[in-house]
Amino acid sequence: MLRTTRWRRALAAATLAGLGLATTACGGGGTAPAASGSPAAPLTIAVTIAGGQVQPNGEKIDARLGQPIVLQVTSDQADEIHAHTGGDGYELEVPAGTPTTGTFTPSQPGSFEVESHHLEKVIVVLDVR
Repeated sequence: MLRTTRWRRALAAATLAGLGLATTACGGGGTAPAASGSPAAPLTIAVTIAGGQVQPNGEKIDARLGQPIVLQVTSDQADEIHAHTGGDGYELEVPAGTPTTGTFTPSQPGSFEVESHHLEKVIVVLDVR
């Protein structure tokens, strides 16, 4: 009996929460505008390291403050990718021949380099606003 009561309470709470969200979004007969602080869709950057070269190579890319940055890296040699985004920055270990994905979110505005540590080459410069 105790399980049934907990289950019913959880179901009731979930139902009320869902109704609250549904009524909030249905205000004026149209689509509710997105909040100004709503999170941005992730920005995915495909990175290839091969034969001592990086692609992209020093490209400038615009990003929004708080926008997740997804790095999809393929390399023919072991490497570390560094994103100098303030504070401790971000590091991604990349094994040779194994596609690797990492994500970070810039928490302050500015221009930040993302670089290959072993090749000492700038992959992209993120312009975060």
